[in-house]
Amino acid sequence: MSLNVEFLMIELTLITLLNYVGDNFCDYRNLGHDNYKSLLLAYSDASEKYGPLQVKGIIEKSDNFKVAAVATAAIKCPQHIME
Repeated sequence: MSLNVEFLMIELTLITLLNYVGDNFCDYRNLGHDNYKSLLLAYSDASEKYGPLQVKGIIEKSDNFKVAAVATAAIKCPQHIME
């Protein structure tokens, strides 16, 4: 497998992960949890669904993770990100 194809697969998985976490983050924020607790709970849910090693691997291998994560949350629930 070429490096470019592998990179695209990682990014596609990253997008899937961030969409899942983003939805859960917004749900937890809507329940009244702060950003940090909501983020931890959402990643805990992702680890339960996808497996902790897979989630950790995507986070470790992905460039611009923070930017992509914030952008996903800002699109899904901007009212909580812009506070």
